[in-house]
Amino acid sequence: MSITKQLAGRRALVVGVGGLGTPAASALAAAGVGTLGLFDPDTVEVSNLHRQPLYVTTDVGRAKVDVAAARLAALAPATRIVTWRRPFGAGDVELLRSFDILLDGTDSIAAKFLLNDAAIAAGVPLVHAGVTGFDAQLMTVLPGTSACYRCVFEEAPPPDEVPSCEEAGVLGPLPALAGALQAAEAVRILTGGRAAFADRLLTYDARAGKSRLVPLAPNPRCPVCAAVHRAAHAIGRSEAS
Repeated sequence: MSITKQLAGRRALVVGVGGLGTPAASALAAAGVGTLGLFDPDTVEVSNLHRQPLYVTTDVGRAKVDVAAARLAALAPATRIVTWRRPFGAGDVELLRSFDILLDGTDSIAAKFLLNDAAIAAGVPLVHAGVTGFDAQLMTVLPGTSACYRCVFEEAPPPDEVPSCEEAGVLGPLPALAGALQAAEAVRILTGGRAAFADRLLTYDARAGKSRLVPLAPNPRCPVCAAVHRAAHAIGRSEAS
């Protein structure tokens, strides 16, 4: 079966349709993903335009999910697009279970922890990315199998300690690169391929032009995924006996 036919029956959820989410969603729609879900509470601002390629000046003031849905529908008419003009919340775990993969397009640390915990609870793979300044990072969370975001970073810092990319600034093309990598990883997983960034953190320094892959491992003390890993290992031992 071709990749396009495989993707036609798949459902991907993108939370945050900004610098990361717009290129990721565009690539997934163009690849032929059957259903694309979009979460974002915000409206388009002038400051978004240099790094969020689905939007133009005349879109300023309009809801991002509405503009993104219209542009994606024109790009890929066969893709069903569903939208939520609000933040993704802890109560959306059941909704997440109706999707095959989750892509993190958010720009705050608190939102990234929330998405990680929701993905673990729902048992849905998460492709995380983050960008600030000249730096980008990417990792994949396979619930019950790989390290999760909280395994690596443990706890979110106080809200006022780490600025969002909006506050810190970001090199315009960098989120597009990270979003494209997220989409490629999602396509690999959705079509039965091996995740390239599970148990590996990809970091990229655009100023130096250098990338690095950092090996990761599940943290046995992780408060979110340790129990999931124990259950998965117990099932594996039972099936092997």
